[in-house]
Amino acid sequence: MNIYFLTGIPRAGNTILSSVFNQNPNVKISAYSILPLLINNILDVKNNNRFKNFPDFKGIDNIVKNLFENYYAHYQCNNIIDRAAWGFHLNILKHMPVNNKFIILYRPILEVLASFVRVEKPKDVIKYCDDLLLKETILSDALTSTQNIIDSKKEYLLITYDDLINDICESIKKICKFINVSYVEPNLNNIRQLNINNVEYNDSVLSGNFHTIRTGEIIKNKNNIEDFLPKRVIDKYRNFDVRF
Repeated sequence: MNIYFLTGIPRAGNTILSSVFNQNPNVKISAYSILPLLINNILDVKNNNRFKNFPDFKGIDNIVKNLFENYYAHYQCNNIIDRAAWGFHLNILKHMPVNNKFIILYRPILEVLASFVRVEKPKDVIKYCDDLLLKETILSDALTSTQNIIDSKKEYLLITYDDLINDICESIKKICKFINVSYVEPNLNNIRQLNINNVEYNDSVLSGNFHTIRTGEIIKNKNNIEDFLPKRVIDKYRNFDVRF
């Protein structure tokens, strides 16, 4: 099994890319992955007194090393693109049987903030945006993870949100070439909600409907950022983007 990584910014087209890309039977992009959480929990066992009493480090390493193969054992394909903030786990990944190739989906921060505000409709937009970027959140983690990958000089492919929405087939061709898998022309008239092995997102456990995609056509929301963000937020974060 070949493992690659998608480490995009949220609200940058991750779900629509996965839904369309996964029409290819030879490769699957995961939903937002729990594997980094599993790795953290497994490694945290080393702090437990029961482990310290008999510190079999090799046994723990065996579990981590085989984590991807075991987790994806029921997937009917040989290529997996795991989506998560993998930039926090680069030192671990280099000891695992994976391909250290990263696909980065990116969208300007102000557009991302506006998209979050549109979905969650917070009462205090300024505080909400500050919290998203300045506290430990899925967005701040994604930004730090992306910067870590760039700084590490790992091999990555950058796909912008505009490029993805304007020509998703061309973006998919670039990804297929990057990971060396055969391109399969997707049927853009048959776009469905992301479903992998009959499992779908359940956004009722979140604070908003973040993963429902348009199934009719792929278009960019025509709202302006000024429709959702006050000038104070725009001025504060207009230069907050990752430097590629």
